[in-house]
Amino acid sequence: GHTKKMNFFKVGKYFTLVDMPGYGYRAPQDFVEMVEAYLQERHNLKRTFLLVDGVVGLQKTDHVAVEMLEEFGLPYVMVLTKIDRASRGLLLKNVLEIQEFVKEKTQGCFPQLFLVSSLEFSGIHLLRCFVAHVTGNLPTVEAS
Repeated sequence: GHTKKMNFFKVGKYFTLVDMPGYGYRAPQDFVEMVEAYLQERHNLKRTFLLVDGVVGLQKTDHVAVEMLEEFGLPYVMVLTKIDRASRGLLLKNVLEIQEFVKEKTQGCFPQLFLVSSLEFSGIHLLRCFVAHVTGNLPTVEAS
């Protein structure tokens, strides 16, 4: 929640993960120029991960981010964070709302929502596997 500039993390020799600033109320003033330019000019960009707070669910700013990704025709994934902080009822409400939104209002969004907790490490392994797969570092295995 405090990222102000783009941070680049080289993952071995395989790919680079870019941590971008958030677009909520703490967004840096040059957020739009910085992020739009990067997203439009990175032709080797494999996937964008849109992090949505599991406690508050989809916000107006999330809708704006989705509109931008849809307009640019970029493939993206929604990740519901902080799932350990939400009650089960609230988490279910937010998951169902996001699933409906993705189904009805998006074209470039991967249909699977990833639920994660950095505190409990829930869902992190599956998300890591997905990242490895979309970057070509985890081949799918056919069931026999």
